[in-house]
Amino acid sequence: MKIENSTEGDVMIKGQSIRGIARLIAEAKGANHVMFVAQLTAIPVARQKEIGINFLKNDGDSILASAIGKVSSFNVSGKEIKRKDLPLIKKLIPQYRTWKDWHGKEHDGIQHRTMDVYPIEFISPPSEKLSLKNIDGMIYVASRQMDLLSNPEPIAHLANLFLEYFGEFEVFDISKHKISGVSTRQLQWEVLPKGKYPWSKASSIVTPFLTKLSQSEKGVIEHRMREISKYEPDFLATGRGGYSGYFVYGFTSRNLYFLESIHLNNATYVFGSDWEKLSSLSKEEIINGEYEHSRVIHDKKWVAKIRQLLRA
Repeated sequence: MKIENSTEGDVMIKGQSIRGIARLIAEAKGANHVMFVAQLTAIPVARQKEIGINFLKNDGDSILASAIGKVSSFNVSGKEIKRKDLPLIKKLIPQYRTWKDWHGKEHDGIQHRTMDVYPIEFISPPSEKLSLKNIDGMIYVASRQMDLLSNPEPIAHLANLFLEYFGEFEVFDISKHKISGVSTRQLQWEVLPKGKYPWSKASSIVTPFLTKLSQSEKGVIEHRMREISKYEPDFLATGRGGYSGYFVYGFTSRNLYFLESIHLNNATYVFGSDWEKLSSLSKEEIINGEYEHSRVIHDKKWVAKIRQLLRA
């Protein structure tokens, strides 16, 4: 890690990563309440598009940026730790396959294979967002405000997140800068034009996100999306940045919004009209919070449960 003083007297951090924040605190020279910033015009356009901050247009716009490396992947998706110190457990693994019956007729669908696996300990993602901020009349990509004397772990994570995205950032002493007070606006979703979205139409929107999946994984995800699209939702939203690969299928007259993704281990979440607010929360916040929603696990009963919700 390299630390320099910028022309305004703030601290400039350069490098690939930091291990702790002790030196950062020392170099801040008593400035405890700070925010990390990177000047927007100094960030290459290609990098802006890669991480999704190109969607930020106005002061206060905010987004969970895309994963491009180890730190940002943890920020978006959390971390799974395979507990090899614990006994193996049984787990149903969905697989998409085709087969022929006794008459030679070909069939396809989801089959679940039981496998012995180690238990997984899941560490929730920090989900730190980037915002566009007008500071002293200039536009920056900024972190949230923080106290350098508080819990050092999330501060170090934010610092490494900025280094992974931008290679450098400045530490602004909040007391020395005029920061706009515009309320934050989340830009995680692009709502597509109104109209029916059967699979024949939705597939062209979903398919580009499946290119990195295996053939079996692709088949499983398409099967799930196709099942929901079968009921012709009249609303479709696609995720941006860290929510890329997430889709919201809406049935507006029934006030049902299904959050589905290209990730095999994610459940289907069903929300009401406040879907946008709730879908931006972490899984832990949704499951443990007092929010009205349904969570449908992708098991052998998933299709029946989805059909029951949509036929009710």
